[in-house]
Amino acid sequence: MKTTLKLLPAILAALAALAACDIHHLWDKDYMFEIETPHDGLFVHDCSSYTDWHFFSFDAAGIIGRIDAADSAACEAWRLRTDWDLAFHRQNVKTNSGASGAGQGGIMKYPQQTFSFDAVTEAPEEGYLTDAPDSVIYDMSRMAAGEIGYVAAGLAQPVKDWAVLTDMMNGVWTYAQSVFIVRTATGKYARIWLKNFKSDIGASGTVTMQYVYQSDGTLNLHISPDAPSKSPAL
Repeated sequence: MKTTLKLLPAILAALAALAACDIHHLWDKDYMFEIETPHDGLFVHDCSSYTDWHFFSFDAAGIIGRIDAADSAACEAWRLRTDWDLAFHRQNVKTNSGASGAGQGGIMKYPQQTFSFDAVTEAPEEGYLTDAPDSVIYDMSRMAAGEIGYVAAGLAQPVKDWAVLTDMMNGVWTYAQSVFIVRTATGKYARIWLKNFKSDIGASGTVTMQYVYQSDGTLNLHISPDAPSKSPAL
């Protein structure tokens, strides 16, 4: 179901204040973002559409399908599937758990004082959060009139602020430098680093994610992502 909300002046003021905030040292701005080519252990995908969810599988090493976020029947069908682990709608992320899926998924922010992706070599046994009911922006066609359309969606709450628009006028996004541990739909584990939300021409909407996936179901993440990659056809 789509809903439309009127933008309030207070929201715009809050965005301006956010842009002026001093960001915590474990965040990184994209003034000089790095363009990376997809390879084993690095996922780069155009998620810029406000209408689509893109479903990612660690076993397939890529996207296995996409749906219209306002198509309630399609959303329910994918909620019941257990062959996907993460889903992306712009910077929004689902896991196959809770309000988003019927799988064994979940996600947690790995506790670190100083960011180091390679230092995380073992997945914790506990602490994973399942997705909660939320909403995402779906229709921006009437933004000039102060209206934005939303649709309901389950979202992974620990990762909601991984990419934040901190300078609307200049299109600058700020990224949480955090390692997230994903429990997959089938109860396996991966560590991910959501690195970037820019395309090769600097437009927002392209997700770059580095990951290490343990396919044997153990908590061991001290492995190199050098297994043959797969490129499933949509």
